[in-house]
Amino acid sequence: MTTSELTGRTRATARDDPPLALLSTLAFTRLRHGLPLWAALLPPLVMGALLALTVFTAPTDTRDLVWDHWLALTLYLWAVVAPMSAGLYAIGAHQADEDAKRVMYAYAFPRHRHLIAALATVTALWAASALLLTSLITAAALVHGTPADALTALPGTLVPVLATLPTLVLCLLAAEAWGMAGPACVGVAGMLFGALTGDKPYWWAIPPAWPTRSVIPIAETRGIGDYFAPDHPLLDPAALPAILGAAAVLTTVLVAVGAWYIDRKEV
Repeated sequence: MTTSELTGRTRATARDDPPLALLSTLAFTRLRHGLPLWAALLPPLVMGALLALTVFTAPTDTRDLVWDHWLALTLYLWAVVAPMSAGLYAIGAHQADEDAKRVMYAYAFPRHRHLIAALATVTALWAASALLLTSLITAAALVHGTPADALTALPGTLVPVLATLPTLVLCLLAAEAWGMAGPACVGVAGMLFGALTGDKPYWWAIPPAWPTRSVIPIAETRGIGDYFAPDHPLLDPAALPAILGAAAVLTTVLVAVGAWYIDRKEV
């Protein structure tokens, strides 16, 4: 076999049976512009700037109280808007992939790989956004003189993202089925249900409420002015492994159902 024949066969294999790593790389190339990029940058920058502005302009004698309240509120808001962020990421992924799918769906490889690649790429982009907010909170904590508070930043930003993965998969599937209107409706409804039911006894039955429920033991607050008593059961961090485990199981199930749907969908 000549070198040209070997090269041609390699290119044909990559074209007709592309690995997930290649599809994820191509998806990232398309998602690093436009709405996904803004969805990754704006929320942490706005929340970090609002936290710093509120704390460091407060009077010195009340600054510690303002810091405690706004740190908890920042983490809480990050979790509450997580379902809406999932909808925005799904809309951006749908817009970026729409033209590419028309071409790539013509090749004879399982179409569900696009779903898995989009999920992996959006999750990585969202995790980077969480790390950006973590770094901003850490910097503010160091300037404020409470470096120990920086330890809550990473779980407070990353755990809600992981808890929202089932909603993200649902938004990606809604975009596949109904276009941009699907993830927009799922994201808005998820944010409202999460904010209203995240601290209720039946939170476990509503997956969009999981990110809000997961941040309560970390932020030790449930909103603008409400705090829990130190012995309140919702502050028990033992719920976090259950939330993350349930999110992993439901994400796997939704990906399997979505793969079945996409592979059988008429183009």
